[in-house]
Parts: sequence; structure tokens; C-alpha cells
Amino acid sequence: MVQRHIWKDYEDLADDARYVPEYQTLYKRRKETIERVFADAKEKHAMRYTQYRGLAQVTKWVKLKFAAMNLKKMARWKWNDSAHFLFSILFSRICAENPVAD
Repeated sequence: MVQRHIWKDYEDLADDARYVPEYQTLYKRRKETIERVFADAKEKHAMRYTQYRGLAQVTKWVKLKFAAMNLKKMARWKWNDSAHFLFSILFSRICAENPVAD
């Protein structure tokens, strides 16, 4: 008798999809996006180890950490957008006041 896990067929489908040409480029980008998030969580946000015991407490702690990471990312996006906008306004005023002589 050979026993297989009930989800083994789905796992095989996922493994096969990884080698389809359309998904190979997406799978290569995984290390730059998803894996990078987990690496940053471990290194910058003290998620290598947990101080809590139990699934419920650890789940709450992880959700709080990832919420903080998302807020930081959104703040960085907002700052970059506003910084580019303010720079363009300032630069246009300087160019209008001091035109370059031809």
C-alpha cells in the first residue's frame, strides 16, 4: 500500500507550473520580491526568533510586524512622490527666475 498526502496532486501541479515558460520569469522575480520581504523581516525587524508561545500570540505578533513593515513602505512611497513633486515645483521656479543665457 502506497500512501500519499491528500494535497500531493496540487503540489505536483504547482511544481509543474514552475517550469512553464510564462511562469519562469515570475518565479525568478520571487527572490527579488517575496523572499526579500522575509529576509528584511528577519534582519531588520527581529523576526528570526519569537518571544511568544502559542499559535495565537505568535500570529498576532507577526501580523503586527508585517503591518508595521507595510506602513513603512507606504510612507516611503508617499515621501518619494511628494519629494519629486516638490523638487519639480522648486526647480521650475529657479529656472523661471534665473534663465540660462543662450
